[in-house]
Amino acid sequence: MKSNLKTIRAGITTAALLLALSPVTWAGTLDEVKSLWDPQGITGTTPAPAAGVSAPVKPVSQARWYRLSNGQQVNLSDWKVVLFMQGHCPYCHKFDPVLKQLSGQYGFSVFSYTIDGQGDEAFPEALPVPPDVMQTFFPNIPVATPTTFLVNVNTLAAYPILQGPRMHRALWQEWIRYFK
Repeated sequence: MKSNLKTIRAGITTAALLLALSPVTWAGTLDEVKSLWDPQGITGTTPAPAAGVSAPVKPVSQARWYRLSNGQQVNLSDWKVVLFMQGHCPYCHKFDPVLKQLSGQYGFSVFSYTIDGQGDEAFPEALPVPPDVMQTFFPNIPVATPTTFLVNVNTLAAYPILQGPRMHRALWQEWIRYFK
Protein backbone atom coordinates (compact mmCIF):
# COMPACT_ATOMS: atom_id res chain seq x y z
CA MET A 1 0.00 0.00 0.00
CA LYS A 2 2.83 2.41 0.90
CA SER A 3 4.67 1.69 -2.36
CA ASN A 4 1.47 2.30 -4.37
CA LEU A 5 0.98 5.61 -2.56
CA LYS A 6 4.59 6.62 -3.32
CA THR A 7 4.13 5.66 -6.98
CA ILE A 8 0.92 7.69 -7.25
CA ARG A 9 2.51 10.66 -5.45
CA ALA A 10 5.56 10.50 -7.77
CA GLY A 11 3.27 10.35 -10.81
CA ILE A 12 1.26 13.38 -9.64
CA THR A 13 4.47 15.31 -8.91
CA THR A 14 5.86 14.48 -12.35
CA ALA A 15 2.58 15.47 -14.07
CA ALA A 16 2.42 18.76 -12.13
CA LEU A 17 6.02 19.54 -13.04
CA LEU A 18 5.41 18.79 -16.72
CA LEU A 19 2.27 20.95 -16.76
CA ALA A 20 4.11 23.78 -15.04
CA LEU A 21 7.01 23.68 -17.51
CA SER A 22 5.00 23.08 -20.70
CA PRO A 23 4.27 26.82 -21.35
CA VAL A 24 8.01 27.54 -21.08
CA THR A 25 8.82 24.72 -23.48
CA TRP A 26 6.05 25.77 -25.83
CA ALA A 27 7.22 29.41 -25.75
CA GLY A 28 10.80 28.34 -26.53
CA THR A 29 9.59 26.24 -29.46
CA LEU A 30 7.37 29.07 -30.66
CA ASP A 31 10.36 31.44 -30.64
CA GLU A 32 12.35 28.94 -32.69
CA VAL A 33 9.54 28.60 -35.24
CA LYS A 34 9.21 32.39 -35.42
CA SER A 35 12.93 32.66 -36.14
CA LEU A 36 12.41 30.45 -39.19
CA TRP A 37 9.71 32.75 -40.51
CA ASP A 38 11.47 35.91 -39.40
CA PRO A 39 15.19 35.19 -39.38
CA GLN A 40 17.38 37.90 -37.90
CA GLY A 41 18.23 39.22 -41.36
CA ILE A 42 14.64 40.16 -42.14
CA THR A 43 13.58 42.56 -39.35
CA GLY A 44 16.90 42.97 -37.61
CA THR A 45 15.54 41.81 -34.27
CA THR A 46 16.07 38.60 -32.40
CA PRO A 47 13.15 37.23 -30.37
CA ALA A 48 13.80 37.36 -26.64
CA PRO A 49 14.00 33.95 -25.01
CA ALA A 50 11.02 32.90 -22.89
CA ALA A 51 11.28 33.40 -19.14
CA GLY A 52 13.30 30.63 -17.56
CA VAL A 53 14.69 29.45 -20.89
CA SER A 54 18.27 30.22 -21.81
CA ALA A 55 18.94 31.65 -25.24
CA PRO A 56 20.04 29.03 -27.77
CA VAL A 57 23.72 29.03 -28.59
CA LYS A 58 24.35 29.80 -32.24
CA PRO A 59 26.72 27.33 -33.82
CA VAL A 60 29.79 28.97 -35.27
CA SER A 61 29.67 28.45 -39.01
CA GLN A 62 32.83 27.30 -40.66
CA ALA A 63 34.46 29.95 -42.83
CA ARG A 64 34.17 29.42 -46.58
CA TRP A 65 36.69 31.77 -48.17
CA TYR A 66 36.50 33.02 -51.75
CA ARG A 67 39.33 35.07 -53.30
CA LEU A 68 38.19 37.97 -55.49
CA SER A 69 40.06 39.11 -58.58
CA ASN A 70 41.50 42.06 -56.61
CA GLY A 71 43.08 39.65 -54.09
CA GLN A 72 40.59 40.40 -51.32
CA GLN A 73 39.08 37.38 -49.58
CA VAL A 74 35.40 37.11 -48.70
CA ASN A 75 33.92 34.68 -46.19
CA LEU A 76 30.84 33.29 -47.94
CA SER A 77 29.53 32.15 -44.53
CA ASP A 78 28.88 35.83 -43.80
CA TRP A 79 26.37 36.01 -46.65
CA LYS A 80 23.07 34.37 -47.47
CA VAL A 81 21.20 34.49 -50.74
CA VAL A 82 17.46 35.05 -50.28
CA LEU A 83 15.44 33.82 -53.23
CA PHE A 84 11.84 34.78 -54.00
CA MET A 85 10.34 32.32 -56.46
CA GLN A 86 7.12 30.67 -57.62
CA GLY A 87 6.49 27.03 -58.31
CA HIS A 88 4.63 27.87 -61.53
CA CYS A 89 7.10 30.44 -62.87
CA PRO A 90 8.86 29.30 -66.07
CA TYR A 91 11.75 31.71 -65.39
CA CYS A 92 12.21 30.19 -61.92
CA HIS A 93 12.35 26.72 -63.49
CA LYS A 94 15.28 27.92 -65.60
CA PHE A 95 17.01 30.03 -62.94
CA ASP A 96 16.63 27.99 -59.73
CA PRO A 97 18.72 25.00 -60.90
CA VAL A 98 21.52 27.44 -61.86
CA LEU A 99 21.33 29.02 -58.39
CA LYS A 100 21.34 25.59 -56.76
CA GLN A 101 24.41 24.57 -58.81
CA LEU A 102 26.25 27.79 -57.84
CA SER A 103 25.36 27.23 -54.20
CA GLY A 104 26.89 23.77 -54.31
CA GLN A 105 29.93 24.91 -56.26
CA TYR A 106 30.86 27.90 -54.10
CA GLY A 107 29.36 26.80 -50.77
CA PHE A 108 26.98 29.66 -50.00
CA SER A 109 23.54 29.04 -48.57
CA VAL A 110 20.19 29.93 -50.10
CA PHE A 111 17.02 30.74 -48.18
CA SER A 112 14.08 30.31 -50.53
CA TYR A 113 10.65 31.93 -50.23
CA THR A 114 7.74 31.08 -52.49
CA ILE A 115 5.19 33.69 -53.48
CA ASP A 116 2.58 31.23 -54.75
CA GLY A 117 3.02 28.68 -51.95
CA GLN A 118 4.71 26.14 -54.24
CA GLY A 119 8.32 25.04 -54.38
CA ASP A 120 9.97 23.75 -57.52
CA GLU A 121 12.39 20.97 -58.38
CA ALA A 122 15.47 22.91 -57.21
CA PHE A 123 13.88 24.30 -54.01
CA PRO A 124 10.94 22.06 -53.10
CA GLU A 125 11.03 23.16 -49.44
CA ALA A 126 10.61 26.89 -50.14
CA LEU A 127 8.65 28.63 -47.38
CA PRO A 128 5.53 30.67 -48.14
CA VAL A 129 6.55 34.31 -47.81
CA PRO A 130 4.82 36.23 -44.99
CA PRO A 131 3.42 39.70 -45.85
CA ASP A 132 5.86 41.53 -43.54
CA VAL A 133 8.81 39.88 -45.31
CA MET A 134 7.42 41.03 -48.67
CA GLN A 135 7.15 44.59 -47.33
CA THR A 136 10.69 44.46 -45.98
CA PHE A 137 12.33 43.19 -49.17
CA PHE A 138 10.10 44.88 -51.77
CA PRO A 139 9.37 48.37 -50.44
CA ASN A 140 10.38 50.23 -53.63
CA ILE A 141 10.95 47.59 -56.28
CA PRO A 142 8.42 45.60 -58.28
CA VAL A 143 7.64 42.07 -57.20
CA ALA A 144 8.90 39.68 -59.85
CA THR A 145 10.21 36.15 -59.82
CA PRO A 146 12.84 35.02 -59.56
CA THR A 147 14.34 37.78 -57.41
CA THR A 148 17.50 37.35 -55.34
CA PHE A 149 18.92 39.41 -52.51
CA LEU A 150 22.35 39.13 -50.97
CA VAL A 151 22.13 39.49 -47.17
CA ASN A 152 25.09 39.99 -44.85
CA VAL A 153 24.26 37.87 -41.80
CA ASN A 154 26.40 40.06 -39.50
CA THR A 155 25.24 43.55 -40.50
CA LEU A 156 21.79 42.54 -41.84
CA ALA A 157 22.40 44.66 -44.92
CA ALA A 158 20.32 43.36 -47.82
CA TYR A 159 21.19 44.08 -51.46
CA PRO A 160 18.72 43.41 -54.28
CA ILE A 161 20.79 41.54 -56.85
CA LEU A 162 18.74 40.21 -59.71
CA GLN A 163 15.23 39.99 -61.02
CA GLY A 164 14.71 37.43 -63.72
CA PRO A 165 16.85 34.50 -64.83
CA ARG A 166 20.59 34.75 -65.47
CA MET A 167 23.14 32.30 -66.67
CA HIS A 168 25.76 30.79 -64.36
CA ARG A 169 28.69 33.16 -65.06
CA ALA A 170 26.59 36.35 -65.26
CA LEU A 171 24.88 35.53 -61.98
CA TRP A 172 28.11 34.95 -60.06
CA GLN A 173 29.76 38.05 -61.56
CA GLU A 174 26.79 40.16 -60.51
CA TRP A 175 27.09 38.95 -56.91
CA ILE A 176 30.83 39.34 -56.46
CA ARG A 177 30.68 43.01 -57.38
CA TYR A 178 28.87 43.51 -54.05
CA PHE A 179 31.74 41.88 -52.17
CA LYS A 180 34.25 44.45 -53.40
